[in-house]
Parts: sequence; structure tokens; C-alpha cells
Amino acid sequence: MRKSLSRLAFVLYGALLAACGGGGGGGGGAGGGGNGPSVTGNGFAPATGPGDTGQYFPAMQGNTWSFNYVTNDPKAVAPSAVVGLAITGTKPVQGVTATILTRTDPTLASGGYDQYFYVNAGGVTLLGNTDRTDTITPLIAPYVELLFPVQVGPVSSLTGTNLPFGKDSSGNPITLDLTQEIANVAIESVDVPAGTFSNAMRQTTTVSATAYDGGHSTSAVSGTDTLWLVPSVGQIKEQISTSANGSGINASSELRGFTVNGQPHGLGAAADLVPTLVSANCTASQGPIGPPSTAFDGTNTLVVAHQCNVSNGSVTVQWVALLVGPDGAIRNSVNLSEPTSAATVGTQSAVAFDGTNYLVVHEEDSAVPPAGIDFNLDALLISRAGAVVSGPNVVGLSVHADAGGPSAPALAFDGSRYLLLFTDANGPRPPQLSGLFIAPGTGQADGSSFPISSTNDYNRGQPAVGFDGTNYLIVWTENGANPPGLIAVRMSKAGVILDATPLLIVNNVGPSTSGAGPCCDLQPAVSFDGTNYLVTYLDQRNASSNAELSIYSGYATISAARVSTSGALLDGSPTTPGIVVTTAQNLVTGRVSSAFISGAHWLVWDSGTPRTLSASRVSTAGTVPAMWPNGFSLVPPAAAQAATQLPAIAAGSNGGLVTWLQVQASSTLTALRGMPIFSAGP
Repeated sequence: MRKSLSRLAFVLYGALLAACGGGGGGGGGAGGGGNGPSVTGNGFAPATGPGDTGQYFPAMQGNTWSFNYVTNDPKAVAPSAVVGLAITGTKPVQGVTATILTRTDPTLASGGYDQYFYVNAGGVTLLGNTDRTDTITPLIAPYVELLFPVQVGPVSSLTGTNLPFGKDSSGNPITLDLTQEIANVAIESVDVPAGTFSNAMRQTTTVSATAYDGGHSTSAVSGTDTLWLVPSVGQIKEQISTSANGSGINASSELRGFTVNGQPHGLGAAADLVPTLVSANCTASQGPIGPPSTAFDGTNTLVVAHQCNVSNGSVTVQWVALLVGPDGAIRNSVNLSEPTSAATVGTQSAVAFDGTNYLVVHEEDSAVPPAGIDFNLDALLISRAGAVVSGPNVVGLSVHADAGGPSAPALAFDGSRYLLLFTDANGPRPPQLSGLFIAPGTGQADGSSFPISSTNDYNRGQPAVGFDGTNYLIVWTENGANPPGLIAVRMSKAGVILDATPLLIVNNVGPSTSGAGPCCDLQPAVSFDGTNYLVTYLDQRNASSNAELSIYSGYATISAARVSTSGALLDGSPTTPGIVVTTAQNLVTGRVSSAFISGAHWLVWDSGTPRTLSASRVSTAGTVPAMWPNGFSLVPPAAAQAATQLPAIAAGSNGGLVTWLQVQASSTLTALRGMPIFSAGP
């Protein structure tokens, strides 16, 4: 099922025209051999066979697929886009009932085209398409693209000679000699954004052609189209390459998500959750808006966001919570605080789920002068239906004067109590990192806060926490320590620190550690896979070609390391990253968020100018797919429309939800958007 064969034909067509010095419409004439046109080896798949028992071509109407598509074709409208495929119906073609596969492609001037396939007991036959730029397929169709049963071996072979191919710029006729071979090569494991598929059949189509311009041979043109097919899914990946006169055109596509037989899988569609989270001209008055926070209850996800608007004629701010269903639709919403005109309301929040209710902790009004430094932490219990159960209860006082700027609180649930981590304004200054247990039945403090890290000679902040069923792993940044960097300790459910010497995950000493700058803006995230933790962080070491500026520029790569439940660093060392997630230098990189979903650690982050969202996966063995040295595009670039930033991800029982802020380029209008993640396989 070569869903994108027309793309190979298109790039071959361009290469052939370049080799001929023109070309295009009109009838052809006699070519290299001087005889009439002929094609051998084409035709329909056998009439008998077992049929598509493996569902390599899921042909039910309504099935859809979406792909991350990239090309270097100079004639493309855009170099990359999300391309869609859909089974849209049937149509009589060449005497049979054809299945219509519609391609929606923003890289094409036409916007897309239809392809026609005939599926019978013996295989899949390509009948043609509506792509006017494809002048090759009409010359050789019908031909077999897949045989049933699907197995390693040859599929089809055809040869065309003296095929009419238009005229060159001088009016001379062009003819084409062409050979095409299709074969199933091997069964492989393949990673694509939609998931990891261990049983993908790799199929290759090789095409070689020679064009004759007025009877004279031109340089040979060749092309290879490699795709991977998975039972009950269809095509998951494709790579196209052509070569002519020492140059070539390449294209590739990777499956993002698909719906087969009514069931969605992989990445769902992005949609607005709150179209006007921040109204125009609101941000300038209110200050930076914080990232959303998310938690999953087994069915739905609660998203907490800080909302600002000017609808009543003045700037007001408040906290809101949205209950989002597994399909990405909003089930309910609730205001967590009253609108206020205070310009110094905090912007950070955290949320977790205890099996019955959610606990939301968010910063509220600035409580202690100077304004904008210290913030009350309010706690509320929210039911699974999205209603306030109790609160707000003031549970702490947070401070923003810490390593790397404002620190969001961190929350985890251990089966009995919540653990809240925050930079404590009530302790010594610079602030200490404190912990506080909160009772799930009341949403109120269960005991007093206690220090996690309390020396008063340097800043600390940006806590992250995970729970392994027995103990917590607490991770935070320290700026000014010796050495500065990323620190971790284990803690029992009783609040006892288990490691006399904290684990140093990252030594962030750079060529210069003095002066202003986010030396320790590492934004750590923690996820647990049932055996080990994964700690992911912004890595400022050697993130810039100018090493002197590396830790002060905002440039960062992304690195990770596994930590065992016994507190051992399993990957790398404090000075050497163990798991390299991204490698691009001189790239401003923001918040990274992680969750363990469907057997892998999912990582999402924003980077670049304007900001775009990327993602990657780390296996439980600590490996990153080699084809993603800088992740894959989660939300494609849209520089003219908006910038995307501050992502958050929550894990579900069989999927998850990514949320982020999208800022319109022409104003400060900000929307809260979401994208569901479904299980990879049927």
C-alpha cells in the first residue's frame, strides 16, 4: 500500500525535466528504440488469495492517518507540514470498485489529491490518482503494490519503453524508458511519533528511468521509495530519495496518529481548551504567565491554568481548572480563585490525584513586601467531576528569589498523603527547599513543613518529585553551591531523608560561574517506569558554540539520566550526560516535561525563535531513537501565526495529554491548547 507513490513520481518527474532541460505537456514521439510505447509486468493482483487478514491496508471508510512530512523539494509550498490521509469512499475505476485514499498536503500547491486502489483477495492494486503533476503513474497503472499474504519477497516488476513524456522547451518529443521493482524486504522494529512498532514490514520500490530528448539519451534518473507497513495500522513511515545529475530530492514522513475502525491511536488533534487564556494587551500589565499543570485520574485529565483578561475594562487574573476527557474535549471547568486586579498574583501551580480527588496547589496574592517576591500557596481539593470539594486552604509561603527564577511547587501522592515541595519564604534566605504533607481528605497540612535542603549560603529551587511505591525521589537545582547543579535525595513516606550525601546528577560549573545569569535553570522533570526513575533536565554544558556564554545564554540541550530506587545514578556522571536527548547547539530551550506513557518516558519541550514544541521518547533501557537527534515535531513551526511554549504532559492508563500555551505573533493573545496521546497499537 504505497500511499505516497505519487510523491515519488512527482520528484522523479522534476528530476527528469531537469535532466531534459525543460519538458512538460504535449504528446511524445519516438525514443531511443524507435518503436511504439509498451509496458510489461503491470496489471491486477491475483483474483484469489487469503485476503488482507493482517489488515495491512485498513480500507474502512473513515480511517485516517496523519504524518510529520519533510522535503527538500524546491518547488514545495512549505518544507514541512502535517500531511493527512483518509479513506473517503469508493469509485468505479478501470472496471472495478476502487477505494479512494485522499491525501491532504499543505506542501503542494494543489493542497492534495485522491489515489485509487483496488483491494481483492490477492492483493492491492494501484489504479491511478488525480495528481496532475504525476505524469508517470498514468503510463504504467494498474500495477500491484501488495500481495496477500504479506510476506518477505518480490511483489511486482514492470518495464516501460518509449513512454510518451511530453516535449522539451524546443518542442522536441521526450520519451521514457522505465523499470520499477517492488519487494517486501524485512520485518523490523520502527519508532515513529505515534509509537514503537516491532512488526513493521519494510517494503522498497526502486525506479530507474532514462529520458530520450529527440532521440538522444539524457543522464539516468533513479529513485527509491521505502515504506514500513504494520498490521491493523497501515503505513507508519516513508522515505523517498531521487538522484539525477549529482543532485537529488528527498522526502520523509512519520506517522503521528491514526484512527482505524473508529479507534484513535498515537497523537490526537490539537485543539483550543481556552481560546483566550490571556487577552490582548493583558500580559504586559499582568507580567509573565506561568505554565499549565496537569494530572490524570484514570479517565480524565485536570488542567490548571492562570487566566488573565481585560473583558471588564480592567486587568483581572484568576486560577481556573479544566476537566479534559480522553478525546481532548472539555468535560467541566471551575474557577479556583476570584478574579482580582492585583498585578502581583503568582503564576505557578501543581496538581496531583489521590484515587478519589485532585489536589491543586497554586500561588495566590503576594503576602509579604516587597510585592512579587513571596506568595501564599493555596490548596484546593477538586472532585473527579471537576467540582471544588474543599479550600482554598493556605498551606505555605513560596518565594521567587531562587535558582533560575520562579519555581513551581511540586506534588506527589504516596497512597496515604500528598507531598508538597516548595521554596520556603518562612525559612532562611536565600530560600530553603521545604516539604509539607497534605491530607487527601481535607486538603490541609498534615503536620508542619520540614527542610529538604536548608543551608543559607546559596539559592535553590525548581523542585521535581517522583514516587516509586515505597519512597520519594526529590530533585532540585542549587545555584552557588560547590558545585552548582542538579541535586537529588530519596525520602521515606514518613519524611525521613534516606541519603546522608545527596546525589549530584549534574555538575553545572562552567567557564564562568559569577555574574547574573541562569547558571542553574535546569527545569528538571521526574518520571517513574516501575523500575527506575528518569530525571530529565535542560543541559547548559556545551549548549553553545561559545562555551563562555553557554550557561548564561538561555541555550540548552536536553539530557536525562536514570536513577535507581536505591539512589544510584545509572547513566553518565555529574560532568557527562548519560542519555543525550537533543544535540543542537545555540538553541534557546525552555521548559521540559515528562511522563511515563505506554511503556516509554515521553518528553516534551519548547525551543527556538519563535518557540515550537518538540517531543521524544526514552525507553526503560535508557535509549533514545537514533533518528531523532533533536526530537520530533509535536506542534509544527508556524512562525507567521503563533509561538508555542510552556508544555505540560500527564500520563494516563493508556495514553496521556499534552497542554501548552500558544501566543499569537501579532499580539499578546494567548490560548491554552491540548493534544491527547492515545495508545500506539490497536
